[in-house]
Amino acid sequence: MTDCDGRYAVNAEAAIYRDGEYLLVERAAAEDHAAGALALVGGTVEASETGDVLEDTLRREVREEVAIAITDPQYVQSNAFTADDGTPCVNVVFLCRHDDGEARIAAPDEVAAVEWLSIDAALDRPALSPWTAEFIAMADERRAALGW
Repeated sequence: MTDCDGRYAVNAEAAIYRDGEYLLVERAAAEDHAAGALALVGGTVEASETGDVLEDTLRREVREEVAIAITDPQYVQSNAFTADDGTPCVNVVFLCRHDDGEARIAAPDEVAAVEWLSIDAALDRPALSPWTAEFIAMADERRAALGW
C-alpha cells in the first residue's frame, strides 16, 4: 500500500466458505502489513476497476492469489485502520462461496500457504489475528442467516 495523500486505500476481503470451512492464507514474509499472519484473501481496489468495484476486486484478488473462483458475495462489515506503513485504509469484508478450482498459492510474493479451516480450528491457530477472527465470526453469522 502507498500513501494516498490523506485519502483511504480501500481493501476488499473474501471470507470464502466451503463445506463448513473458510479459506485462510498465511501472508508472505515480504508483505508490508501483517506478514506471517493468517488472513482472508483480498486486496486493494484499483482505480481502473468499474462497475461492482468491490465485488470485482474480490474476484480478481482471489483468482490472482489462490487461483479459485468465488460466487455470491454478501456484505459482512467494514472498518477503518492504519496499515503498518502508516497508510489509512478502509477494509470491506464479504462472505463468498467457493465456486470452482482447487486453492493453491498463485502469488508467492503475497501468500505463503493456503488452508481450509473450520472456525474452531482457525481460532486455535496463534497466527490468526484478533481482527481476522472477528471477521470470520461475523461472516459465519451472515452465512447462518442466509441459510448456507
